[in-house]
Amino acid sequence: MSHNHGRVLIATAVMFLAVAGCNVSVSSDLDQAAALAQPDGIDPKSPNTERSTSTIDFAGVRTIRIELPTGRVSVSQTHGNGQASLKVTEVIVAQGLSNATLAEKLTGSSVNAERSFVDETRLDIEATLAPGLANTDIAFDVRLVIPNGANLEILLTNGQVEVSDIVGNIEIHTANGAIIATNLAGNLVAQTTLRAITVADVIGNVQAQTTEADISLRLAPSSTNVVSASTTKKLIYLAIAQTTAASLSLSAPDGTVTANLGGFSISNLSTGNGFLSGVLNGGGGQIEATATEGEIEFIGT
Repeated sequence: MSHNHGRVLIATAVMFLAVAGCNVSVSSDLDQAAALAQPDGIDPKSPNTERSTSTIDFAGVRTIRIELPTGRVSVSQTHGNGQASLKVTEVIVAQGLSNATLAEKLTGSSVNAERSFVDETRLDIEATLAPGLANTDIAFDVRLVIPNGANLEILLTNGQVEVSDIVGNIEIHTANGAIIATNLAGNLVAQTTLRAITVADVIGNVQAQTTEADISLRLAPSSTNVVSASTTKKLIYLAIAQTTAASLSLSAPDGTVTANLGGFSISNLSTGNGFLSGVLNGGGGQIEATATEGEIEFIGT
């Protein structure tokens, strides 16, 4: 790819046309701990690891706000008569601590779920750290199963977020962590840095923003939805249903835009160096993507 000039390639079937303190040991320890089927409590084989499981009263909850330091968050919804629950794995990643000190630090650290004192309909899920522990000394793996219909706000200082099979609006802000969102009915905001964003099957508006990492969107937006994606130096891949009616604007300054517009009815098509715009199937919604010094690939499905 040239960094001096942008390119636009159009293919049609019918027409001519790292955050400080996060390292490999944190994620590998967390992955290993999360994979182990152990009872609640401190693991005697891994004294730096503790697990806990609890049920939560979600009665009247309209918003769930999750705010954590380093770790990983996974959220899904109950099906049928499934029970809502909170499962937490804590891993001390600080080195050189004795078993007694590890037990003290784990016992003094926890993830708490409490109603917000400013809004009884909001459930706040936050971490409490033992004295002497920094955010980078402990990693959390939080697995939350929630009832249908609650909106989500996820604020993670550093780490990965996964959400799936959820009805409700979702807003995710993390750093140096990938975001994966699938099968959602509601609006989605997904923001991270230096890590990929993968989104599929979302009924609602979608905003995806990262830097120096790929974005993949597989969507069938309605005629009122707004879809936007932004990254730098990497790829934005858009797989959009051919029934979509929307204005389309793809911009890759000093990069490349490739579009397969077969299957769409296209009007007002305009192309230039690293740029393509037009109207799909008469318009209605909006699809916008910007990949500075990167690539955009658009395809109808």
